[in-house]
Amino acid sequence: KEDTSSWIHRRRAPPAAGPPLPAMPRLRILPMAAALVACLCLIFAAQRAQTTHEKALGLATRSRGLAVPQSALAVRPRVVPGVRGVPSRDGMAGKRAAVVTRATFEGFVINQLLTNPQAQAALGAASAALLGGIGLLVNRGSRADPSVPGSDGAAATSPARGPTRGGPAPVALADAVGVFGATGKTGSEVVKSLLAEGKSVIGYVRDQAKAKETFKDAVNVKNLAFRQCDVTKPDTLGDSATLFEGVSQVVIALGPVYGKLPSGEFGPIDGLTPQAVDYEGVINVLNSAKTAMKPNTPTTDKLFNWGWVPDQADLWTNFDDVIMGGTSASKVESVGGSMKWSGKVIAEGGGFCGMRSDPEKPIKSLQPYDALKMRIRGDGNRYKFTIQLRNGTRYQCPFDTTKGILQDIELPFSSFVGLSSKKANEVDYNAIPLSEADRSDIAFMNVVLSKFEFNGFPNRAGIPGEFSLSIDSIDAVAKPAPQIVMVTSAAVERNARITTKEQRQADIPIVQLNPQGILNWKYKGEAALRDSGLTYSVIRPCGLTTLNETTEFALDLLQGDRVSGAISRKEIASLVTSALSTPTADGKTFEVRRSEARDAVAVGAASRSVILQKLQTLVKDTDRYKTGLPVLPMAVDPPAEELSKEETQKVLDDPRVKAQRKREPTATQVAGRADDEPSFVVYRNGKPIPA
Repeated sequence: KEDTSSWIHRRRAPPAAGPPLPAMPRLRILPMAAALVACLCLIFAAQRAQTTHEKALGLATRSRGLAVPQSALAVRPRVVPGVRGVPSRDGMAGKRAAVVTRATFEGFVINQLLTNPQAQAALGAASAALLGGIGLLVNRGSRADPSVPGSDGAAATSPARGPTRGGPAPVALADAVGVFGATGKTGSEVVKSLLAEGKSVIGYVRDQAKAKETFKDAVNVKNLAFRQCDVTKPDTLGDSATLFEGVSQVVIALGPVYGKLPSGEFGPIDGLTPQAVDYEGVINVLNSAKTAMKPNTPTTDKLFNWGWVPDQADLWTNFDDVIMGGTSASKVESVGGSMKWSGKVIAEGGGFCGMRSDPEKPIKSLQPYDALKMRIRGDGNRYKFTIQLRNGTRYQCPFDTTKGILQDIELPFSSFVGLSSKKANEVDYNAIPLSEADRSDIAFMNVVLSKFEFNGFPNRAGIPGEFSLSIDSIDAVAKPAPQIVMVTSAAVERNARITTKEQRQADIPIVQLNPQGILNWKYKGEAALRDSGLTYSVIRPCGLTTLNETTEFALDLLQGDRVSGAISRKEIASLVTSALSTPTADGKTFEVRRSEARDAVAVGAASRSVILQKLQTLVKDTDRYKTGLPVLPMAVDPPAEELSKEETQKVLDDPRVKAQRKREPTATQVAGRADDEPSFVVYRNGKPIPA
């Protein structure tokens, strides 16, 4: 049997796996007991009044007169036939007795409560118990919870430490995004962006008062809450399961905290140095996350599996160019547990063969999935896989085969091309990408071998003549989006590649300075994330700017850490939100800046669709060598020898640094352009506009 206090006083902890249970009602023993006593007393009072009434009613019936006290008849009587065995008024004797109706009973009860000592005592006890219960509830409910936005009052336990005993109910913690560094300049923009997308957000903060001030315009948002901890102090993180309760994804937007030191100089305060925050703090977060968040792996569900019994095989049917006057022909059959499709394509005429699923048999919704996966044995031809929605929209994705080799072919929905509804093989460039379209209602699927690719161009890997394709199975694949998105900085990788002082002096100003070894520590934090086993994405913003924050720029997503530039924190936050939503960001590290093209400003230039397409083109960290990108270097500690004051001043006198500080006097960035270099001008409709 379960201890009743566990559900009366506390919200039950969710199981280790699966979504957390909803919060239990905030019940209290004493108010419950008071309410129960009140109900019992009222029942007793009513029973006493009813018993007296029934005795009077019986007496009145026997004497054919009304024997109840006249004071009980203050309410005007109503005649209701057949009340509690009283004769009806139609032709029956004793009409005066029949006048004792429900209204009379109500008046009689009132009289008893006014004159009967037992009824009065019961009524008094009920009133006292009820008022006592209300007082207890009011007293307990007045204890506010400062850990929940919008509440005031005495200190109470934060959601990370357990539910509070009063104040607003805590946020439902299912599928929330946890943000470390939530009150920082970048982290706060990330929180706002996530809230705008309808996400539940848990902000991990050192100072809840600062958190309330930072989000004072969002304190009434129901899906925002805070948990107090300090990433540089592992003991404040507490139990991993509690820290990450209800959190499915995490954003790490940490950074050192700078201020005026006792010596009068400017530097890290309260021990929040780059090493303590960007590396050791990240390690502490990851150690907790690895315990609470198990590594995500792709999941698959079978759509078609043809089995070994030919009569039970859910075979597709062929459709060939004979419908267009061609002479190509094919057939579909069950062979050895596979669906074998074979035939001959004749180039003259339509020049294609195809097979498709039964339109009368529904296909499960593909909305929760990200790709299709086929196990095939091909013949060296290039085929095209088609998905047609019930609304008539068609999408195609080509795939290549190797002759005689068993292959697992994956077709991401982001790789499908939208087709025109008016002309075969013609691309519809305005079609909604399949990865963003509603895939819940699939009409049918088909596979085509055609002499054409797209837009009338020839299929150079499709050989006219005999062909054969065997398909063992077709599965729907759900891929994991990043569990952790980390915001670091551009230049961390190029700094890690430097091996000599001469190389450092020849690099950009931020690499030359590398204050407190911040670039090394941030890169070491990145390396720890890659080694964690969790799905991740690392975003490296170039120089942060506050200029043109309301202007929509196209964004450059680049890899290799070879560029510099500018980007605002709002743009970073929007990119973080997009990266959390798509598996195409998983396992990728990239730099981001505002595009420096003269036509970089345009409505929709940084829309979600555009960003998702750019994320798709990036290369996973493990595959960088395949595209000529430099392999990620080893993470090392900062140089033992720091710059002297003279060397530091020389870097600060660099024309690029002076130009940057002139444009943004309050900025702390040390990268940028010199005054005599081409300036970054914002254009709209082909004309420059003031920053």
